[in-house]
Amino acid sequence: MSDTDTLTIKNKSLFNIAKLPFYYGWIILLFGSLGVLASIPGQTMGVSVFTDYYIKNLDISRVEISTAYMIGTLASSLIISYAGIFFDKYGARIVAAISTVFLGLFLLIFGFSPKIIDTLTNLLKISHIVVVFIVITFGFFGIRFFGQGVLTLVSRGMVAKWFGPRRGFAVGIMGLITAFGFSFAPQPLHSMIVKFGWNNALIVIALFLLCVFFPIVLIFFRAEPNKYGMKVEQGMKEKTSKNKNKVMDAKVDKTVKEARKEPLYWVILLSLGFWSLYNTAFTFHVVSIFDGIGVSAQEAVKIFLPISVISVVSRFLASYLSDRISIKYIYIAYVVSLILASTSMMILSLEISRILLIISFGIGGGLFGMLNIVTWPKLYGRKHYGAISGFAMAIVVASSAIGPWLFSLAKKFTNSYNLVGLVGIVVASIFLVFVLRTNWNIESE
Repeated sequence: MSDTDTLTIKNKSLFNIAKLPFYYGWIILLFGSLGVLASIPGQTMGVSVFTDYYIKNLDISRVEISTAYMIGTLASSLIISYAGIFFDKYGARIVAAISTVFLGLFLLIFGFSPKIIDTLTNLLKISHIVVVFIVITFGFFGIRFFGQGVLTLVSRGMVAKWFGPRRGFAVGIMGLITAFGFSFAPQPLHSMIVKFGWNNALIVIALFLLCVFFPIVLIFFRAEPNKYGMKVEQGMKEKTSKNKNKVMDAKVDKTVKEARKEPLYWVILLSLGFWSLYNTAFTFHVVSIFDGIGVSAQEAVKIFLPISVISVVSRFLASYLSDRISIKYIYIAYVVSLILASTSMMILSLEISRILLIISFGIGGGLFGMLNIVTWPKLYGRKHYGAISGFAMAIVVASSAIGPWLFSLAKKFTNSYNLVGLVGIVVASIFLVFVLRTNWNIESE
């Protein structure tokens, strides 16, 4: 067992997980979910809480900070696939620990950014706004790469590797925890800003990651079961004959190079990327979107709670079904939700469209989160999960970078968001055609 992430099984006095009276995968599920929640400072939901404070206190415009966000996120997408390769090679614990440390450090850069900017401005004798833009872009690169990218990838991938026949159920539980965590997160983050100030709130979050979550990663995160002489779901009751038709993982482990040769892989990547683009842009501009139809900012943000509820239900149901039906049918439902979400954006002035928006964004978000985990072992096996999902994450991250920018262009040139609704309908409909016509028979080959 040369894997760096492996504890020697013979060292029973330290932490022999193979001898525990229960399957360690349940611990992985719990702390993998916490890992996704720990990435919130690098997610759009977390960033958006601080955006207006950056604009006000760092003397930067909304266009400039949006551009910095896009550049930083795009830069992170260029290297995120390598994180997946490191995950396969070194395991969950080491990669997650490194990402936690660097996420904390980049949050400290934001927390101390006023002092850093003043120091660099005086030292380099260049324009203040140039220094602000460089520091903010660098900061966005760090929190997006280590938060939205690496920590999320590892936390999800770890759960996927520890479960097989029950992966759908595990992913459903994970979705239940993370969906409500994400929807609730803006409230405590805003409370911290009110209590400590925006920059001190970032410092507190960074210290929590470095002093509390980092030790948790070292103690509880683990690579896949076979690194510890265990089988997937070892000791758990085998499924009875009524579940003989369960859809299992792929019998042949494929590399990312082999996956990229298959049209299906690209259909999946682009459809996941499109949702990342659309949903990130909607979240980023939600206040402006609803302001266009006369709805206040306070009322606009309330839409996330019912969306989260539907997201949890749809994710749990789809996770359950993913062990029982071909994943193709879940992708059909997923792409249909994209079409409906786009339709709701196009007719948002109609009262009924808000109900359609809540339902479609809720279903789309729930299925997106689930498919981002279960797709890869179902179609390509567990061995190269990190590399295959890492390449997919690069597409997802890059899409999330350009989404808000594209929406802002639509608003600037048409003075509404109707155009993004029309374009979304067309693009998602094209994806539906490809999902229906592409060969899905590579499952469980």
